This record gives sequence, structure tokens and C-alpha cells, in this order.
Amino acid sequence: MKNSFWVLLILAVFVVIFSVQNAAPVDFSLFIWKGQVSLAVLLISTFIIGAIVGAVYYGLAIKRSRKRKKENIAKDIPFEVDKEELEENESDDIKAGEQ
Repeated sequence: MKNSFWVLLILAVFVVIFSVQNAAPVDFSLFIWKGQVSLAVLLISTFIIGAIVGAVYYGLAIKRSRKRKKENIAKDIPFEVDKEELEENESDDIKAGEQ
């Protein structure tokens, strides 16, 4: 498994342990909502919301990166140039330069 998974797992364990040890009720306010909730619930829900936001952002960044990579690959595909057409374009450019 990737290292980021293990780091996230260890971080989640620490958050849960810290939350359970500090389960006293605390006051909170969010915009117009005010209330009292256990610190454990508040910390765990904040952690989960942060993880979801991070995952969505990471997913969008990967999607954007793949799209850019796909566009760049399409631009890098070599194509054959007709030699006669190339010579005609060069001769037209030379004539335009002489005038």
C-alpha cells in the first residue's frame, strides 16, 4: 500500500485517541448555529469533513492532470507532411519575401 494511506491511518488513530480522552462538552458556533457538543464528536467530524474535502480536491486535481496529459499527447502525435505541399508553401513564402 502507499505510504500516504499509512500516514492517514496513523493520523486518524491519533485523532480518535485524542478525541476520546478529551470528551468533555464544549460550546461551538457556526454562522448562525450555536450549541454544545462533545469535543470527541466535534474533532472526529471535523477530521472526516477535512478528509472528504481533501479527497475531492485530490480527485479533481488528478482528473485535470489526466486531461492535460491527454491533450499534450494528442499534440505530440507526429503527422506526415506531403513533400509537394511543403515545397509549394516554401516557394510561396520566398515569392512573398521578394515582393
